Amino acid sequence: MNKRKKQVIEKTHELFIDKGYHSTSIQDILNHCGISKGSFYNYFPSKADLFKSVFKLMLDELKEKRDKLMIGKDISDVNVFIEQVSLMIRENRKNKLHQLLNDVIVSNDPDLIKFIKNFKFMFLQWVHGRFLNILPNDKQPYSFDCAIMFNGIIQSFLQTTRILHESISDKQIAKYCMDRIMNILDDISRKEDRIFTPEQVNKLFPQANNDDFFDNELSFTTLALRREIEKVFVNENSKRDTYLNLLSFIQQELLNKEEPRAFLIESAFSTLNNCAGLNSTASFVNYHKMLTKMDYNVII
Repeated sequence: MNKRKKQVIEKTHELFIDKGYHSTSIQDILNHCGISKGSFYNYFPSKADLFKSVFKLMLDELKEKRDKLMIGKDISDVNVFIEQVSLMIRENRKNKLHQLLNDVIVSNDPDLIKFIKNFKFMFLQWVHGRFLNILPNDKQPYSFDCAIMFNGIIQSFLQTTRILHESISDKQIAKYCMDRIMNILDDISRKEDRIFTPEQVNKLFPQANNDDFFDNELSFTTLALRREIEKVFVNENSKRDTYLNLLSFIQQELLNKEEPRAFLIESAFSTLNNCAGLNSTASFVNYHKMLTKMDYNVII
């Protein structure tokens, strides 16, 4: 991205936080950023398009901070997920996300409203993907129902604390909501009771791309190899954690849609490949085939 364009996005972000979307005029943006109207329209067709750019930059920064919390950690550890959710709550509050979204929703701009609705669904997607990391295999058929319930519960608690001006810690809210979900999960899995089936989830997310962490090849092969690593190194915690972290790192790079760093993916895979107890398993072979199909030149 052009350096000057990024500066405009960052400076406009400041304005949106301070004044809101509606109350920020294009002239406010020109004055605050020190650019001409011609330069503005050279970068952005409209204020709505600039808002999208601000929002995407904010999400990219949030994703980077969120993913850093997984470095050196077990992706199946529910406490890591709670820390990630707590971080997201804090960052959203700092960016006045709730106010911004409400401001945009009443803008009557159909394209912008659709953009915001898609963003809200992205959080549900992410929660479901993390539940697939966390839940054991026999509980995963209920993961999407649980993701929906978690999303609804935590939003309701956050909204209520805002109304009552209660100073309850973000981590306490995230942990409380997750504990309730785990209790519900035990109940519905025991009764084999659910609303959405995997087939219905596939209908919701028909496009197969690297961001879809559901029943696509990346999901299946990553989860299968993760289980294999846990089984092979069940009594060797240090090695198990090292290889799980490598697998998590590759996953995060693959999900970086803009520019996955191929040389780092190949380097991490090479380390996995050097493990004699792992590289001959069917899960590892399938994982290698998946990377090859995605045009990563990993060699075994």
